[in-house]
Amino acid sequence: MEDARPIEGGMMIGEKLEVIRIGAEAIISRLEWNGFKMVSKHRVPKPYRFPELDRWIRDRRTLHEARVITSLRRLGIPCPAILLMDRSEATLYLQLIEGVELKKVLDSLPAEEVERLANELGRMVGRMHRGGVAHGDLTTSNIMLDRMGNLYLIDFGLSAITDDLEELAVDIHLLDRSLESVHHRLRAAFMRSFLKGYATAAGMDFLQALIEKVKEIRSRGRYVEERRKRH
Repeated sequence: MEDARPIEGGMMIGEKLEVIRIGAEAIISRLEWNGFKMVSKHRVPKPYRFPELDRWIRDRRTLHEARVITSLRRLGIPCPAILLMDRSEATLYLQLIEGVELKKVLDSLPAEEVERLANELGRMVGRMHRGGVAHGDLTTSNIMLDRMGNLYLIDFGLSAITDDLEELAVDIHLLDRSLESVHHRLRAAFMRSFLKGYATAAGMDFLQALIEKVKEIRSRGRYVEERRKRH
């Protein structure tokens, strides 16, 4: 890149850096190069790992995330496009979605808009699951709402290419839990519309099987919590 400069960890970036999010394994930044806006996701080195092992892990995870995003794009799931992958630096350069995390605006939206977005999200997740991809961290923090009212899924660091019903059910479980903890007032209406949209895309039989698996996951969670309280 022209005018690129090294920063911590050796990553090369353009000018006008803004850190958007610092996660457990990656730094996500907004940057501009030759007037073009994008996002970088750089998996940072971990000093507690052997250097060769660390490079291998970061490379594998970066490559896996790129493959997941490519699969989702082929399925027609709205998510940021990959512009460049720098495997030597474990960095993905992604399309910038001009918008806001759904978490930050959901509570302020009209009821009919909440239901529309929930239904559309359900259709997206249903297509994603039918296509054999589990997001792995499906919360309202990892859903973007752009200026035109369109939804995008982001952050696929925990995603999996799988047909395991439990891995898919975890997505629904996590979404419901995020609504319960952050958007409690909207939870019931949101999930009703979400599941309607999901059934439209994935089929009612598939949804019913998934719901049974979600119930199983919740029951295991309650059992663990009850044991913790007793002891």
